Amino acid sequence: MHQLTLPYPPSVNTYWRHVGPRVLISKHGRQFRTEVCNQLRAKRIKPIEGDLIVDITINPPDRRRRDVDNVLKALLDSLQFAGAFEDDSQIVRLTIEKHEPLPKAGKATVRIQALPADMELIDARTCLRCGYVFDSEGPHNRICNVCTMINRGLPECTPVVRGLKRHNGKVIR
Repeated sequence: MHQLTLPYPPSVNTYWRHVGPRVLISKHGRQFRTEVCNQLRAKRIKPIEGDLIVDITINPPDRRRRDVDNVLKALLDSLQFAGAFEDDSQIVRLTIEKHEPLPKAGKATVRIQALPADMELIDARTCLRCGYVFDSEGPHNRICNVCTMINRGLPECTPVVRGLKRHNGKVIR
């Protein structure tokens, strides 16, 4: 399994540039690709073979409206170019989540893991707590058995209050 923390990728809207009749990767796209290559080279990551599960968490650099699917092209192409996997056609499950912005920086956390050979894709899930692939009992089951046992042992920290509207964590009256 590879876990990488990368800079926020360029949008597909700014990833390509038209120069006459040719379509090229933009300067910002080439800089991002170089940063991904440098990070994979520093960690001495070798390509993973076989079917892959890729989980991506993005933290945008600001609060502007952004489509999560616009960062996928630059991110996956750069990972392939850098040698994290042979081809992005190996990816059989891809999840992406957008979290709170990180001012001025932004980041993308990528977890790449091989699909275990003894596991069918239908029953395979990535645990939301520890990040490992496990056999799921159904779409409602998103946490592995070990993490479920840990969660049961934790005290109730935040009471569940239904019916209150909130904005940025503050109750709206």
